[in-house]
Formats: sequence, C-alpha cells, structure tokens
Amino acid sequence: MLWVISYDVTDAKRRSKISKLLEGYGRRAQYSVFECDIDDQKCAILAKRLEREIDPAEDDIRFYPLNGADLQRVRVLGKAEIQYKKGFYIT
Repeated sequence: MLWVISYDVTDAKRRSKISKLLEGYGRRAQYSVFECDIDDQKCAILAKRLEREIDPAEDDIRFYPLNGADLQRVRVLGKAEIQYKKGFYIT
C-alpha cells in the first residue's frame, strides 16, 4: 500500500532525524511529504520509530493510506509526476 506521510516538526534537529528516517522508507514528494510504498507491518514499525523521535506536544506526523483506486484519482499540478512503480528502499 502507498502511504503519504507528512510532518510538521518544529525543532531542526528532530526534523532532520525524521527526514532521514523517512528517506529509508520512501521518496520525498515535497519538502515535508513522503510517499512510502510499504506494507502494514513496515508502516507500524515506521510509526513506532517516528514516535520515539518526536515531541508529541509540538510535532505532528500524519499517515494517509492510498489504495489502487485512490492512486488513479490523484491529481497533480505543475511539474510533479506520480510514480506508480514500486521502488526499493533500505530500512
């Protein structure tokens, strides 16, 4: 399943850790948005790893699941391109 994961992390050091962690699971779609093609088990592992890095009083991370039908309805404007191919990521 494709997960769109966005974050709003106030502290630069924590933000850097979050970004590096997400880079191991997917590709950056925008500055604070990643597209991760991972199964539910890897998603749960990723969520636990992210939870250890954030300050829950200040930071916000959101996971949005997209199935095949949802992907067909995604619209982009500008130079962005949807990449439907499953990539390979080291976690």
